[in-house]
Amino acid sequence: GEDARLAAVRTVLGSERYELVRSAKLLVVGAGGIGCELLKNLVLTGFDDIEVVDLDTIDVSNLNRQFLFRRADVDRSKAEVAAEKVRQFRPSAKIVAHHGNVKDAAFGVEFVSRFDVVVNALDNLEARRHVNRLCLAAEKPLLEAGSTGHLGQVTVIKKGETECFECQAKPTQKVFPYCTIRSTPEKPVHCLTWAKNLFDLCFGPEDESNLLADLAAEMRQCQAQGVDGEVAGRTMYTSLFEEDIKKQADLKDLWKEGRPPPRPLPFDEAMKCSTAPAAAGTASGANLLETQKVPSVAADAQGFVRAVAAMYAPDRRSLIGQSVFSKDDPVSMDFVHCAANLRMENYRIGRLSRWDAQSIAGAIIPAVASTNAIVAGLEVVQLIHVLAEAKKSATLRESRCRTVWVRYPEPSRKKILQPSRLLKPNSSCFVCGARTARVAVKSMTECKLGAFAKNCMQGALGAHRPALYFNGTCIFDPEYPEPSEEAEEEGMHPEWSLTEWGLSSGSLLQVEDEGQGFSCNLVITEEPELSEEAYPGGFRIEATAGPAEGEQANDEGERGMKRKAEEELAGVPKKASAEVSAEVVDLD
Repeated sequence: GEDARLAAVRTVLGSERYELVRSAKLLVVGAGGIGCELLKNLVLTGFDDIEVVDLDTIDVSNLNRQFLFRRADVDRSKAEVAAEKVRQFRPSAKIVAHHGNVKDAAFGVEFVSRFDVVVNALDNLEARRHVNRLCLAAEKPLLEAGSTGHLGQVTVIKKGETECFECQAKPTQKVFPYCTIRSTPEKPVHCLTWAKNLFDLCFGPEDESNLLADLAAEMRQCQAQGVDGEVAGRTMYTSLFEEDIKKQADLKDLWKEGRPPPRPLPFDEAMKCSTAPAAAGTASGANLLETQKVPSVAADAQGFVRAVAAMYAPDRRSLIGQSVFSKDDPVSMDFVHCAANLRMENYRIGRLSRWDAQSIAGAIIPAVASTNAIVAGLEVVQLIHVLAEAKKSATLRESRCRTVWVRYPEPSRKKILQPSRLLKPNSSCFVCGARTARVAVKSMTECKLGAFAKNCMQGALGAHRPALYFNGTCIFDPEYPEPSEEAEEEGMHPEWSLTEWGLSSGSLLQVEDEGQGFSCNLVITEEPELSEEAYPGGFRIEATAGPAEGEQANDEGERGMKRKAEEELAGVPKKASAEVSAEVVDLD
């Protein structure tokens, strides 16, 4: 029974640590792969007071590794179902579920301050940055963890005592040059990026920064042909895979170096190509799932038209203009897969199965349940160390707390679990250290403030709702991210360039994000020679001044080892094909 199980836990932990466990108030962020394992571990270890936050609902694809969920739970809140299921392990435990986005105002610094420790089980960089900043502002310990495939990592973060999540640069999503996506794709990922932009252009909110914005008027005209989705699909097909390809082929300067121009693919011609390519590694592909087989060109053409028609179906028509691509939405994934494959056919690039396309488009490496279980177990071990050291009023770097790496199938020093000591805060970190970030832009005149706030402050620097101040005056308010009459009345002009706001190379801005409890200084410089190939966004984040000579010298070796391990954790397994490898992964 429950009492006997807790008695066994008390024997293992000892009375003092057991009482710390029973009295601790925890916030768990994420109820997915790691989160399910973590919540189960926490209640079985004796934790009595837990709140869990998760935005997602349960998808069928979650059932193979998120063991708390069953088919009957599909489309329900992950947080609510996980709380229900772990209560069955210990009915006396108090578990409160919140179905919501941890970046919502309701889960700000004041909310986080109610807890003794925050335990992360998140699967995306943006949310992890946000929780890191909340915990720094609230001065609460954070257990940070992630996994990808057979690799995993757990560490402990505490303001002023250890490195924060952003003390070292994290691998970020690959950004491709505009010309590569628009005119000269070479890899499947280029065509998938094009197809995702196409979906957003056709069915999402208007966005001037979309890489295919030059096609907007043409797509609107195609979609205005009538209310029949199939007619719209055929019209869009002809425009994209025949007429636009002819225009690209006529750009002779692009095809001077011996590379053949793209070939148009009329719909009637595509329908004649009904033979699917042979499955790699097998004579017939009989052992593969249908989603793991590369479809015929005819199937891709039909699939594209069918996906457009599905977007115009009565149950989805109202979402046109506000849809967002999701790899877990069958219709949007069908659209992106078929559109990308047709473009690959135009450019003589090997086409993909839906399985491979979904992996790359969703930027994922399949999660491994056993890695999630190991990582969740390590989080609980580190959590007990954190509580014990808090009782002693010792710093975490002097404690038994460690960063632990899960390394398999190529373990380091023949150990699958590789611990390393916690490192000091990086004095040049713009989040917890010097609080000064530096950004170089290609042109102060061409860089619009609203786009700068969205792409640089939110996208690259991880702010959620940043306000920007120059010489004590607010020049960007997150309440008015787009030009409008209301924005103009408040003196906000997000459409103005940096130059129009009076900024010049070397100007100093102040950044405030009340929701994250985060602020920093931002130095902007102009660099006209900035490479468009290397920095398609038109800006480059510069490192702030490093530590003084000799400072943190003892940490450098371990810092380098940590950086190498993080790169491995965010990389694609060596066995993955270069042609179908994802450029970025989310950590489950």
